Amino acid sequence: MDNLATFQKAASVLEEGHPVALVTVVSTVGSTPGKVGYKMLVHDEGRRTVGTVGGGLVEAKMIEEAAATLGAPRSRLFHFDLGETPDDEKGICGGSVELLVEAFDATARPLFEELCQVAKAGDAGMLVSIISHDDLPRKLLVKDVESVVKMVGMAHPAPLPAWDDTGVRVTTEDMDAFVEPLVERPCLILFGAGHVAGHVARFAKSVHFRIVVCDDRAEYANASRFPEADRIVVEDFSRVFNRLQIDERSYLVIVTRGHAHDQIVLERAVRTNARYVGMIGSKRKTLTLLENLRAQGLPKERLDRVYAPIGIAIGAVTAEEIALSIVCELVKVRRVGDGSEVGHMTLSRRGGAL
Repeated sequence: MDNLATFQKAASVLEEGHPVALVTVVSTVGSTPGKVGYKMLVHDEGRRTVGTVGGGLVEAKMIEEAAATLGAPRSRLFHFDLGETPDDEKGICGGSVELLVEAFDATARPLFEELCQVAKAGDAGMLVSIISHDDLPRKLLVKDVESVVKMVGMAHPAPLPAWDDTGVRVTTEDMDAFVEPLVERPCLILFGAGHVAGHVARFAKSVHFRIVVCDDRAEYANASRFPEADRIVVEDFSRVFNRLQIDERSYLVIVTRGHAHDQIVLERAVRTNARYVGMIGSKRKTLTLLENLRAQGLPKERLDRVYAPIGIAIGAVTAEEIALSIVCELVKVRRVGDGSEVGHMTLSRRGGAL
């Protein structure tokens, strides 16, 4: 989840001299609407919120409880069982959930401002929330795993799950804490600034990707057409990679205005370590471009990484629908993986939008 908006609002409200309460899902068992790491900020005596902890009556109850804590700094842990009968008002999810409520006053503003800075810069870090019962809230920003391991009294980081953007409850003899990574948002780099790219940028931003738009036409690649973009690069496609930083958290989407540009970008894209490389176009076009690159000596394992035709097969026709199918695929790769665990997908198995 992208918690920048929550941290920014907390810092803003605290700067105005008003208290806030932060509600965090710290553990779940079974099926629950709110997942570990979900956050909700409550302020203005409970009349305003940012974020969600799953909705429904549990969220309504937490807004009420959070509002009641706004008088002074304190923290409380709440437990809800959701496995009641279908007629029960809580619903029929069947699981249980624990939520930590922390109330802060103006003295906590520096913490939230620092969290905003870390989130904006994309710096790695971990936020440790000490879970206490009716005590002062304690939150610590730590820079590396080893420091967190020492802090919570663990011998080795192995018991911690693979760090994603959710978090984990860590309980030892000496401490009960919720540890969550402050990870850099994945970066979507769009090559091409046409209509499809515009819709992709909008949808991808809403699911918390950073957006970089690249095109060789300033009249297309600009802030007025791409208000969601974190960065816009106007450069010839043959040189644009020299101005980009691409790593394992990068997602490359090739939607240029022509086959020649697509091939230029694709040739460089498959040489990177990007998590995702996708190219728009028909199967015929895709096969032609891949064959061209294969003839140039690019290894098969590099070319097999390309998602083409791009997007989840939803029968997309309009530019908006094509963009939606592309972003669905980005989310799938981010959350589920690329299929390499069970054998990499081939062109014929990857039916896409185009």
